[in-house]
Amino acid sequence: MSDPTTPQVQQTPAQQIQVPIDAADMENVYANYFRVTPTLDEVLLDLGMHAQLMGPTGPEPVVLSHRLIMNFVTAKKLAEVLRLVISRHEQSFGVVEVDPNRRLRPTQRPAQG
Repeated sequence: MSDPTTPQVQQTPAQQIQVPIDAADMENVYANYFRVTPTLDEVLLDLGMHAQLMGPTGPEPVVLSHRLIMNFVTAKKLAEVLRLVISRHEQSFGVVEVDPNRRLRPTQRPAQG
């Protein structure tokens, strides 16, 4: 006989629910720069554009355009999905090099004969 003060857990298989997605008003945003700021409860992800141009007074500033705010659970899920997507991309096309100096490949000169 079970103890009446112990809560009973009912074992049921996990159900997957198909949630509809409405992307009718979705906007596309290009970003080649991001800044991450953690708080106690959320992660702030600022996105923007870095032209990487040098002006007469120095480098042009990064223009931040959007802030994505998410809780840590969603941030971790996003990190895992991005890791998987990049891994699959690299399996098909080779390593994505983050260091710009390593991305530069010397130009090949035609053989002289």
